[in-house]
Amino acid sequence: TPVFKKTGNQLMAIKKSKITNPSWGGRFEDSVNKLAVSYTSSLDQDKRMYQEDIVGSMKYAQALKEARVITANDYSKILKGLKTIQREIESGKFEWKEQLEDVHMNIESALQRKAGNAAKKLHTGRSRNDQVSTDLRLVVLKSIDEISNLISKVQGSIVAKAKKHHSDLMPGFTHLQLAQPVTFGHHLMAWYEMLNRDFSRLQDTKKRASSMPLGSGALSGNRYKLDRKLLAKRLSFDRISNNSIDAVSDRDFSLELLSTISILGVHLSRINEELIIWSSSQFNYIDLPEEFCTGSSIMPQKKNPDVSELMRGGSARTMSNLMGLLVLMKGLPLAYNRDMQEDKRFIFDSLDYSNSSLELLALMIKGMSVNTKKMKQDCELGHITATELADYLVLKGLAFRKAHELVGKIVAHADKQKKQIFELNLKELKKYSKLIEKDAMNLIKPEEAIRNKDSIGGTSPKQVLRQINKAKRELSSRR
Repeated sequence: TPVFKKTGNQLMAIKKSKITNPSWGGRFEDSVNKLAVSYTSSLDQDKRMYQEDIVGSMKYAQALKEARVITANDYSKILKGLKTIQREIESGKFEWKEQLEDVHMNIESALQRKAGNAAKKLHTGRSRNDQVSTDLRLVVLKSIDEISNLISKVQGSIVAKAKKHHSDLMPGFTHLQLAQPVTFGHHLMAWYEMLNRDFSRLQDTKKRASSMPLGSGALSGNRYKLDRKLLAKRLSFDRISNNSIDAVSDRDFSLELLSTISILGVHLSRINEELIIWSSSQFNYIDLPEEFCTGSSIMPQKKNPDVSELMRGGSARTMSNLMGLLVLMKGLPLAYNRDMQEDKRFIFDSLDYSNSSLELLALMIKGMSVNTKKMKQDCELGHITATELADYLVLKGLAFRKAHELVGKIVAHADKQKKQIFELNLKELKKYSKLIEKDAMNLIKPEEAIRNKDSIGGTSPKQVLRQINKAKRELSSRR
């Protein structure tokens, strides 16, 4: 590129015209490369934080006014301008500009057009470092509440279905092999417990995320004597950050959230795996509502559980997002680094998966029909009450390992006879142990077997109802 001599005034005019971001471009002589502008922009991700950014700016402006950094008139103009911008964004009239890099600079630039010189005072003592950390924490706190409510909604569907089927027999499985009889309600309440731990982890995450970094500046703090505790209260934070360097560079709260969502994703995947298996022709335990299934482009008869499959598959994203954020953060020195701009991609993707999946799952569980007849029939396979017979012998005084061995021989005999153990007569059973009496014939029936599992947390209908009533009280207390 040839170099031409220009007068001082001409050169200055060219340099001024090339400055693309007035918020930081004062010391720059050259404009940012167009490709670099697109590359460094985070607007496609962070503009969804506009509400948190505007609220944070409103409260920060109020703190500046109370610290006598800006006048009441400046504050009034800023407040009015921010409210106008919020209405424009929500109505779709707001013009987002990529060259302004992010949601913060877009809103600030628009505010300057609306509030004039007053808007230029809003960023006093504030850095995008503490601003984005505040915005992101507000997003996380709100999202935790949203996900928690959706978890409760799914749990409500589970509890309602479990109550309806609290005494209906189904086979319990280990290694995906028939194991012992349980009730369908008992199995559903296992899902409830999984989600209950997810709910609890979210509440713990919320406690640690509720620390306000605003007022930390770029990394060294704020000299304007802002009342940070009052500002935190107005933004609904529990407390303020203790160290300004840590405040702007901390993303533990995001990591913890993604970790919790990853575990939730595992649980959603496992639940949907069972919905997929149970709805197959081979199992035929449940029938999913058609509105959550799709057909085949070639096989007219197909009814595929695609929503469950996508929920199962989508959970992989929650794990990769956690790993992505962990790798992103692991090598960064304190305090803020631009790498951290990438965190929102991981966070928002996991949040979107969680919200849509939980909303759908609540409806799927509520709408699924249950084939109790088929489940009960399967409880008559696989010598499913063999353990009950061993327990019977133990209660008669036999050591468990000896009882286990004897029942194993009875199972082998029944297999040769092509019968289930409860189909053997008393004479056949007595050949293996004289301890077996007539009362054993009733105890090894699946219906009786579940009634005997009456310990706390067991599968007896009485205990399942107890679990359900406890769950109802828990859900009621969250409202």
